[in-house]
Amino acid sequence: MSSQPNQSLIDGIRCLQYLVSSGKAVGCRELARQMGMNSTRVNRLLMTMAAIGLTMQDEHRRYLPGPGVHALAAQAIRGSSLFAQALPQLEAHAPRDIVVALGVLWEDQVIYIWHSEPGERTSTSQALAGFHMLPAWQSVIGVSLLAAESDEALRPRFSDEQWTQLAPLLARKRSQDTLIWHRDDGEVSMAQPINNNRAALAFAKIWQTDEAHLSQRLAQLQALAGRMISAR
Repeated sequence: MSSQPNQSLIDGIRCLQYLVSSGKAVGCRELARQMGMNSTRVNRLLMTMAAIGLTMQDEHRRYLPGPGVHALAAQAIRGSSLFAQALPQLEAHAPRDIVVALGVLWEDQVIYIWHSEPGERTSTSQALAGFHMLPAWQSVIGVSLLAAESDEALRPRFSDEQWTQLAPLLARKRSQDTLIWHRDDGEVSMAQPINNNRAALAFAKIWQTDEAHLSQRLAQLQALAGRMISAR
């Protein structure tokens, strides 16, 4: 048997993930552009997945997630130790006056498992569907997880402009457990990896930036992350 990864399987899973992340019906050519793949191959993959209910087409022949995706999502949630550990702690202990987010890294994009907004108490259903994916270099979660990789592995994946922003943040994260990011507009965000760098917890939209307040927020973040870890 070959020890090489099955490229067709890899491409099919990537195709499904891009489709689900788009949040709308997508044409084959548009999806192929997003993935950097041949449109004929993408169309064949989408049609194959339609045969088992993972994709479907609308009246304009654009593709949407099919009913099989909902079954897969439910099975994934039930089988995910991260969900089991994190969600009860977030529901009970996440601060309500700032953004609280839990995300994972996929293809240099952050996929948000939980994303609450400041203000009134956010329901679990709102927080679970609370935010689209974001390029990792723009996200405090993304940068904190990228820091586990070497500069040699990361540099070719980002433009010069992106790397100029990333490099000092990566160095800062590697020197400490928690990344604190002071953004140009005055906002502060902070993130701490959990689950052996497979996910990260973040606080954002922090506008009170004096040292005492940030120390208090950092303690809150670390305590919540600790609750998730100890819940295993």
